[in-house]
Amino acid sequence: MSWWMGAGLGFLRGGPLGAVVGGTIEHFLGKKLQKKLQESLPGIIHQGEFISCLVVILTRVGMESGPLGPKKVGVIHKFFMKNLGYSSSDLKHLDRLMEEVQSKKPDIDRFVEEYKKSCRDNYNLLLLALCYQISLIENVLSDEAQSMIKNIGLILGVSYDKHNEVREKYSLHPFKTPYHILELSSNASNDEIKKAYRKMASKYHPDRVSREDEKTVQRAHMRFLEIQSAYQELGKVRKI
Repeated sequence: MSWWMGAGLGFLRGGPLGAVVGGTIEHFLGKKLQKKLQESLPGIIHQGEFISCLVVILTRVGMESGPLGPKKVGVIHKFFMKNLGYSSSDLKHLDRLMEEVQSKKPDIDRFVEEYKKSCRDNYNLLLLALCYQISLIENVLSDEAQSMIKNIGLILGVSYDKHNEVREKYSLHPFKTPYHILELSSNASNDEIKKAYRKMASKYHPDRVSREDEKTVQRAHMRFLEIQSAYQELGKVRKI
């Protein structure tokens, strides 16, 4: 019990995946597997937490672009076998956790936060890369999967520029970031962001075009909503 609370895993044990996560962690806390993980990915402070959160996140991302078929499961298996030296018997514990995630469909925001803590920001880009690998295994990246991965990047604190570098490796178009929408550079100050938002929100406010034709009104409304969303997103990232 003390280990669970000390590692910050109380929410996992008490949540919808508690029993399965508990069994997974107990298995992967064996000295042999701990050593393999430490050698391959040094610097992780809560290994059981790292493994469990990684599997939960990848499973949920994979589900966003369709059923979690053998190819997607294979992405997770390959990572653990190739990079961490896990055997087929070790993978059975991961499979049980994946099955439980598919059944319960937990929200992953907290899992991403705990992943970030467990690896102390050392493997954030690795997680994004694995998310794209599992989503693109069938050469289709759904809007739902893309939105989820973008949110994962924001929770991890990965900059838009770094995230777009990961996307470029998978031949994906760069994100249209809030900076692009507000016509700013990524190093704009908070005051510049506020000024740009006020100017553009005023320009595209629905009241300004209320007497125009329907198409013009609709375009202005969509642009206004896009500007609001961009400012809100930067507000979270920049603490404006």
